[in-house]
Amino acid sequence: MSTHSVSAPQGLGTLHRRLDVLRPLRGPAVPDFLGRVGEVVVLACSSRGGSSMVAELLRYSRELLHFQAETNPFLRLAGLGHPESRTGSDALGSEHAAALEPWARSILAEEMARDAGSAALECDENQLCADMAWRLIVQWPELPLDPLELVETVRRAWRSRPYRRSTGAPAESDEAWCLLAVLKELSGRGLPVDPRYYDLPKEVRRGYPSPATGLRAPGDFLVEEPPFVVARPWRRADLADLRDKPLVVKTPSNAYRLHFLRSLFPQARFRVLHLTRNPAAAVNGLYDGWRHHGFHAHRMEKPLGIHGYVEQHEDNQWWWKFDLPPGWEEYTGAPLAEVCAFQWRSTHEAVLGHLADASVDRMTVRFEDLTASPASRIASFEKLSEWLGISLTGDFRRAVHHGIRPVVATARPREWRWKERAALIEPAIDRKTADTAERLGYGDRSEWR
Repeated sequence: MSTHSVSAPQGLGTLHRRLDVLRPLRGPAVPDFLGRVGEVVVLACSSRGGSSMVAELLRYSRELLHFQAETNPFLRLAGLGHPESRTGSDALGSEHAAALEPWARSILAEEMARDAGSAALECDENQLCADMAWRLIVQWPELPLDPLELVETVRRAWRSRPYRRSTGAPAESDEAWCLLAVLKELSGRGLPVDPRYYDLPKEVRRGYPSPATGLRAPGDFLVEEPPFVVARPWRRADLADLRDKPLVVKTPSNAYRLHFLRSLFPQARFRVLHLTRNPAAAVNGLYDGWRHHGFHAHRMEKPLGIHGYVEQHEDNQWWWKFDLPPGWEEYTGAPLAEVCAFQWRSTHEAVLGHLADASVDRMTVRFEDLTASPASRIASFEKLSEWLGISLTGDFRRAVHHGIRPVVATARPREWRWKERAALIEPAIDRKTADTAERLGYGDRSEWR
């Protein structure tokens, strides 16, 4: 495939050439991937609304397909991120899918095809090494990482790990330990990689405490947003999978791209799983995330003046975090809690606008119902499984019944945690935000857990 960097950031052409080297090692792509997908389920949710937890639980089902992480990197590689898309925000419409340049459509199809699949029961070493190298290059696009040399660095780390099990099936955190060894070797070569930018299991990140006041962004040009994910043993979807299994797509900013996704997969049955969470808890989570050392999304051309954020680190003035809704320009000098409320409200207004089309197959799930108790979580996933047309059995059933470790959490989850910031959050819930909350069934503030 010939790669062009038309309308792409400086350095994207070099990045594509590195990824081109890895494609043969990652295996063949399903031809016409975008036209072969039979069903797409978009998990539509605000940032810090619980979508990471729900998506991770759904990954335990063998009857669903997923991408290993979010879709933003694919779009950025195809020149569809902000500002290259020229929409002024994260929004993309059906017209953008229809007008895709051949090179951009090819990149989307090939990269998505090599990432769509499900967790593997056994590890294909060659594929894991190539996948981990691909993700490292995407996570650190400004670093001079040689793709073939990186594959061999990963292979040495994978084979030499002392915790390796003899069964061939990796332990849950084997890939994280492998990644840590790779990062240590790269750091020893003078490359500024840092494990604290990754969402690592607790036992792996011990010894790398998160900084109290945050780090600067991992680079000036980002393709994947931190906290970075760790590549895992993965089974690629084949043609039969694409025909028979729903593809779950999880990225909060896709709330502004629902028409785009509907057009991008022209043959797919299109469904929306709308995950809601009360505004106070979601705003509190967003507030934590903005002040966390990750979640950098967009480097700004003009400095931000967001109060409660830019004072924390001098680099913060240049970084917008999480999704970039239409109208964000009005909030560049607002208090942080108001920015977070704006993001929550904008996401759900965009989803509700799309769902005004009665032809859209949809289901709404409340995050509170998934966290209130094990019984409530189980009942919610029983209904969700029925809607998805999958069985709640095996590993999926065990994960739903017993729960999983927190995913991309900035603090220990607990109900009513937002009350600690009530003096900041309650004034930020303005009339518009309260109206959106009422439309979502959160009119009674006494129930905002």
